[in-house]
Amino acid sequence: MQPNPLNPAKLQTIISDFPRKKILVVGDLILDQYLWGKVERISPEAPVPVVNVVRKEFRLGGAGNVAANLASLGCQVTVTGICGTDYGKEAITSLLSQNGITPIILTSDQRPTTVKTRVVAHHQQVVRIDEEDPTTIGKELRRELLSRIRETLSSCDGIIISDYAKGLVTEDVVAEIIQYAHSLPVLIDPKGYHYKKYQGATAIKPNFKEFCTAVRHPDLKIEDMDAPARQLVADLKLSGIIVTLGEDGVYVLDDKQAAYRLPTRVREVFDVSGAGDTFIAAFCAALLASKDWRIAAEVANLASGVAVGKVGTAIVKREELLAGL
Repeated sequence: MQPNPLNPAKLQTIISDFPRKKILVVGDLILDQYLWGKVERISPEAPVPVVNVVRKEFRLGGAGNVAANLASLGCQVTVTGICGTDYGKEAITSLLSQNGITPIILTSDQRPTTVKTRVVAHHQQVVRIDEEDPTTIGKELRRELLSRIRETLSSCDGIIISDYAKGLVTEDVVAEIIQYAHSLPVLIDPKGYHYKKYQGATAIKPNFKEFCTAVRHPDLKIEDMDAPARQLVADLKLSGIIVTLGEDGVYVLDDKQAAYRLPTRVREVFDVSGAGDTFIAAFCAALLASKDWRIAAEVANLASGVAVGKVGTAIVKREELLAGL
C-alpha cells in the first residue's frame, strides 16, 4: 500500500512538535573541512589543476552532521563521540556550540580527530583528503563512553547511532545502548559488512548498495528486495528497515511489516554528501512526533531531497521542509 502524500497542514503539525523531542546521537564525529577556490591553470609539476583557495570552511560531519540536522529541525540534541587532542576537536566543539547541541566528547591522545578535507572548485569536488584512525576504541574509552550514555538516556525520547566505521560503533557498544534504551527507539545508520552488531535495534537505514552487501546479493534489483528485506529484519530482530535508493526514492518495511516505496522528491542534485545523515535525522524526529513510520518516511524523503540540492554537507531547516512541498 502506498502512503498518502503529506500536505502542508499535516507537516506543520508534525514539525511543531520537534522542539519537544530530546534525541541522543552516538557515533563517529567527523570534521568536514572545505577549501573553496578557482582553477585557472594546470600545475607545471604534474598534470593536476592548481586550485587558488579563496575561502575555508568547517562543517560538522558524521554523527555531528546528524546532530546538526536534528538541531536545525528544532529538536533538543545531545551528541557523544570521541576526538583527538587537536584542532579538529576544538573546531567540532565550537560548531556544536554554535548549533545549540549539547556535547559529550571524550578525548584520546592516541588517535586524531577524523578530518575530511574537500577541495572544491567551480562547484565541483577536485579531491578529498582524509585524516583518521579507524581502529577500534580501547576498553577504557568504551567504558567511559557507555557510562556517559547511560546517564543521558533517562532524559531522551530517542537514539540515533551513526556508524561511519571509525572505531566507535562496536557490537558491544550497540548491545549496551539497546539494553539501556529499554523502550526508546534506536535507529542506526549502518556501515560495513557485519550487520549482526545492529541486532535488536528498532530500525537500520542502509543505502541500496549497503543493503545489497548486507544480504549478500550484489546484483539484486530494487523490485526484488522485499523478501531479503524481510529476512534481514527477522534475522536482526528489528522492527523494520528503511533503504534509501538514490534517484529511485526510498524503500520502507515498517513496524507493521507493510512494505512500500516512495518516489524521490529531489529536483536537482548538486551534492549527495550527508544526505543519509539528513534522512535519518528527519525520520527520527518525525517518527517521535507522529508515531507513524509512513509519515516519518515521507518527511525524511522530503528532507533529503532538499539536502542534495545544496553543495557540501548540508543541513535542512523546518522552513525548507514546508517550502519543499
